[in-house]
Amino acid sequence: ALIFVIPFWILAGLLTAGWLWPPQVREFMFVQKETAISRADVEKQKLEQLKKIQTDIRTLKLDLKKEMEHDRSEMQRMRNEVEAIQNEVMSDLQQVRELMTTLLDIGRQRAGN
Repeated sequence: ALIFVIPFWILAGLLTAGWLWPPQVREFMFVQKETAISRADVEKQKLEQLKKIQTDIRTLKLDLKKEMEHDRSEMQRMRNEVEAIQNEVMSDLQQVRELMTTLLDIGRQRAGN
């Protein structure tokens, strides 16, 4: 009896695309097995990752260099700004000094008269 039932069951399952089979048999017959990754594929993948990391490092270096140049120019601009303000303050102090000496002279002249 099994000689007739099993081949009929297999044939019926093939004709119905596995619908009449249990899930384990359908999975065994129709689900693709994972293929083993060869050592060469792993090495190739590692090499690609290494190249990507090297490219990222180069990009990072360039970005860092540009940022440092920008920071240097910003510091130079700020230094020039501070010097200009210092010169302006010194000029204002000189004017205040001249005004004070003028006022003292005027005060002495009035006191002398």
